[in-house]
Amino acid sequence: MNHPLLGIASCVAMFAFGSLHADQADQADQRSYLAPESFASGLEGWEPVGEASFLVDAAVRHDDLNSACIRIQPAGALGYQQLRREFSDDIREGDELKATVWVRSEGVHENPGAYLALEFVGADGSRAGIAHSRGSAANGANGWDRLEASGSVPAGTHVARLSLILHAHGTAWFSGPALERLSRQPAWPDLGDRVRHIAVTAADVANPDFGGVGFHAFHHIFPTTEEDLNEVIFKRWRELNPSFVRLNDNWDYDRPTMERIARHMVMMQKTGTEIYLTSWNPPDVRDDAELAAWARRVADNLEFYVRAKGLTNIRTYCMTNELSLAGWGRLTGDLPRFRQYHQVLATEFKRRELPVGLLATDASPVDYWHTIAWAAENMDEITAVYGGHHYFNDQGPDDERFYPWFLRKLEWGVGVARDRNKPFILGEFGAKQDGRTVDGIRLDRCVYFETPLEPLVTLQLAEAAIASINAGVHGLGYWTFMDLVDDFSPGYLNRWGTFRASGADRSTRAIYYGYGLLTRYFRGPSTAYRVATDDPRLRAASVHHRDGSWSIAVVNRNTRATTFELAVPEQRDSVPMRTYAYDPDAVRHHPHGDLPGPSGSVTLRAGKLRDTVAPMSLVVYTSGFDDTAPPAVEDVQHTSSDEGVRVSWQPVSVPDLCYYRVYRLHGDARTQIGSTIATALLDRTPVAGARYAVTAVDMSGNEGRQTAHGN
Repeated sequence: MNHPLLGIASCVAMFAFGSLHADQADQADQRSYLAPESFASGLEGWEPVGEASFLVDAAVRHDDLNSACIRIQPAGALGYQQLRREFSDDIREGDELKATVWVRSEGVHENPGAYLALEFVGADGSRAGIAHSRGSAANGANGWDRLEASGSVPAGTHVARLSLILHAHGTAWFSGPALERLSRQPAWPDLGDRVRHIAVTAADVANPDFGGVGFHAFHHIFPTTEEDLNEVIFKRWRELNPSFVRLNDNWDYDRPTMERIARHMVMMQKTGTEIYLTSWNPPDVRDDAELAAWARRVADNLEFYVRAKGLTNIRTYCMTNELSLAGWGRLTGDLPRFRQYHQVLATEFKRRELPVGLLATDASPVDYWHTIAWAAENMDEITAVYGGHHYFNDQGPDDERFYPWFLRKLEWGVGVARDRNKPFILGEFGAKQDGRTVDGIRLDRCVYFETPLEPLVTLQLAEAAIASINAGVHGLGYWTFMDLVDDFSPGYLNRWGTFRASGADRSTRAIYYGYGLLTRYFRGPSTAYRVATDDPRLRAASVHHRDGSWSIAVVNRNTRATTFELAVPEQRDSVPMRTYAYDPDAVRHHPHGDLPGPSGSVTLRAGKLRDTVAPMSLVVYTSGFDDTAPPAVEDVQHTSSDEGVRVSWQPVSVPDLCYYRVYRLHGDARTQIGSTIATALLDRTPVAGARYAVTAVDMSGNEGRQTAHGN
């Protein structure tokens, strides 16, 4: 039923009761599908798959339980030989399952070695999802190791399959496999037209030093034209205005490349963007001398950026992307070597007094986040920041249950870091990956791009950002700000950007206009609060900026318009707020990537706000704006040449200038021909007799008066 706005104490009590009820439901819905027991004679109940020796070994036991042995001879072909068992009774979508097993190994020297997989299989035999334990040649090499894999049952699952796998030559023993249900997804009620409630309280700080919603960026390594920088890359960066970025770095860049990269970093420093650098190709060194030489070169490069170029916004460094060394993720199975690399860096950074902290472990996906816990236990003294990545391969952009699942994962990661008084960074994230090879070209792209589901990707990214803020993540980077250029690598295309980079195509994708609202208005440094709602389909986040302004994001997963009342009791004054709406059914693309203006306004009066949001939409509320438009642009001129008509003007001197819009005036027509951060623009398709006008746009999106110049 509809009822007046509850007092904040009542709201918190209601939310706490909802959480308690969910916990009680979880306890009632726990179940053991398979308890640890000895393997029976003949491996009864288990299906062997692949060419290997499979047997029960009563001589090798753990907790007094017989083990199952898989042995692959040195000449044997590797094909994920395994013992597997299926469970179909009482398996429902959303169930949180956990599989465990103990493993020992002998003579295993290849990754991923002996490991555990939990598969979710459809009625037609196709895989609906999979979760892995850690894979490593070291699993069980020094005695019994416990492996674990957990995941939520995705839609379309008919059976859960527990697989004990050896993908290496040698011998592995598995003992005491178990499968249990940790929780059952509760039904979410249809709340109808009832007014929802959102509570923001100063006592519930998620992060007192939130760094911001941002990007991973790759574009800084590509040579490009001044026109492209001024009218596209730098202009759009300034407008989306992220305060956090993860940049790829190579330790062996030459100085001209580093000079070009430094220019991008200087621009980022001007936009107040914190930089996290990650190396893409660390050398597989042969001895300590090579390792020390590499560490000196990395430190040399950072000294160039930090001291020669004055880039104080470089805060964090990781020696390798996603634990890669001579192959993607290889260090997942050799964490002591990862520590060895970081140790020499830590020593060299300390010797030079470089103000850059090291991050561990940059692992992806969440199945590999156990490496973060390992780093916290084994290398905390040389680690300043913890972090990982994840792509949402098992949850589609229309999955309303994605948000609570991802929030739990992030809370775990933040908890590991917070226990060590360190921040946690979500360095990369994105929707489902493609990865197919088509016509000899590997497609590294979001599978939903250029499909009807593409506009919904923005809602999932917004939910990931909201979950990050509520969990207490320091900074997060969507992969990527823009596509990688076509000729980045032969036989490879990377298509994840908020806008394209194919030939001359710089057109925007839908995510530019939704996720871009979050990078623009959820900046750091700020205070992030945990935000509670009484509707599981309504997700919200809030930050309080250092200048006193507020930004609030709301994602509505209800299929009907939803009215809510927001309480921010600590904010006593009346606060005007602009609203910016992203509707997947009506994305407002702009040919030059200009963000649309506000869709409306509301006022936070005495800490209360009421609004109605459209179904399946994102709305951002912010008081971080002013209503004063920039002054008119002076001295607009244009001159003709063989290339077209060059329009130029005098710069506008205002501290919050964002960019200029240039218009062609012909008859009654007024056509915008470009946006730029420069003070000149070339019209490559001029019209005889046209005049030109230029306006300035500030960081609040206010556009000044136009000044025209004609023949």
